[in-house]
Amino acid sequence: MFIRIIMALVAALMLVQSVALYGLTSANGLAYMLGIAFMVLLFVPKRAAFSALGSFFVATLLIWGAVVGFGLLGKQGNSPDRILAAYDMVLDTRMYKADVDIAMTQASGDLGVITSDPLVPRMPREIAFRTDALGFRNSSPLRPDDTVLVGGAFIQGSGNTQSDTLASVLGEEFGMSAYSLGAPGDLYAYATRIQAFANDHKGPVYLFLSEGEDFGHYSKTLRPLLHRYVRLMETTAMAKFCIMQLESLRAADSASAVSTLPLENIRIAFSQANISETRKPQCAAGEVFPVLIASLKDSVDGIFFIPTKYRVYAPLLETADASTLPSADWDFLKAACDAAKIPCYNLTEPLQAEARNTWEKSRDLLWWPDDTHWNRNGVTVAAHTIAALQKPEEFGQPLSNGQNDVQGAVQNVSQNATQNATQSDIGNTQSASPAPSGGQDAQPAAGAQKPEEAKAAQ
Repeated sequence: MFIRIIMALVAALMLVQSVALYGLTSANGLAYMLGIAFMVLLFVPKRAAFSALGSFFVATLLIWGAVVGFGLLGKQGNSPDRILAAYDMVLDTRMYKADVDIAMTQASGDLGVITSDPLVPRMPREIAFRTDALGFRNSSPLRPDDTVLVGGAFIQGSGNTQSDTLASVLGEEFGMSAYSLGAPGDLYAYATRIQAFANDHKGPVYLFLSEGEDFGHYSKTLRPLLHRYVRLMETTAMAKFCIMQLESLRAADSASAVSTLPLENIRIAFSQANISETRKPQCAAGEVFPVLIASLKDSVDGIFFIPTKYRVYAPLLETADASTLPSADWDFLKAACDAAKIPCYNLTEPLQAEARNTWEKSRDLLWWPDDTHWNRNGVTVAAHTIAALQKPEEFGQPLSNGQNDVQGAVQNVSQNATQNATQSDIGNTQSASPAPSGGQDAQPAAGAQKPEEAKAAQ
């Protein structure tokens, strides 16, 4: 009986491992599957059970080999950040494959992927993507005096080529050496990255929190081991391929995930989830969020709030709620930062001011029309505010700590952005004749239109 129990357990583990490789099952689903499979395998004929499970396991490995061998991930116009996504199970944080340098065509922004709606503009773009030895998107290693940028997809540069990331723009246009610790995650992950890579850093460390990505509810406990294992499996080539195929199937039937709104003669796509987040009267982050912010008191020099694309463009679109949108997430963040005595800066009004100015002058945008993330124009606004903090005599007065007013904060932003666009022809989305944004290391696409542990006091 003991041998039968061991064999049933091994067979159940083989089944769960095979299913996990597809990346389509939650941690709870795998736990239930393991228990049910073990009980069933105790009583079914041994030969039949192992024959069926063995065949499934081998078939899974063959499919995985085909995905890797034929390079199927890179042949569908997927974004390089998704293809190169990796996960550190110990730190419980996302990053990317280390020491990679690739260039590829990205078929559209993230909003073009999740819906088949023909009204959503799709702008192919050429993207160069380089990572360093730590697995973050940087062209050079971390130096002691670098300005360290911590955050999610905005800081990683989702949708943009390497020369259009925030770290690159700070170096190229403002003469500031910067290093990105950017990858999708949450405040737990960001605190972990700071603790692991920048806790004793000599240069300034800035954390960026996105209204559309970082203000969901935070649990009081860290992710259990099984949940981390599932996240690790989701970064295998097999799982990425399956997840993307499932997204394509869902996109064919999706009509509610993306909203398109007209701005004069063009249409701009917005995430419906981000619109809902912007309209929420109360922040959902919960009581753990301020504790995590407080844990960063001695580790960061400032925290920046990145508004949603909808909040930035609502005034230009003349939406019914443009003048009455609540600021629940910002208010919650500011209160947490004030309590922790951490300087915080709201990028909403600088971005809104420059969005209007850029549109009126050149009919360009600060965000990709088909993406939830900014292009080089938007990046330049954020880069200018950082430069103004460190070099006010050169780049104008910085944003007041915790204030929304932009007196002096957007001085020369329009001039810099226009000059940058003229010099590099990057990050702009021309409304009359759309073209892909790229970088100095990208060419327009043909036919294109561009903690384990936070130091929280639990």
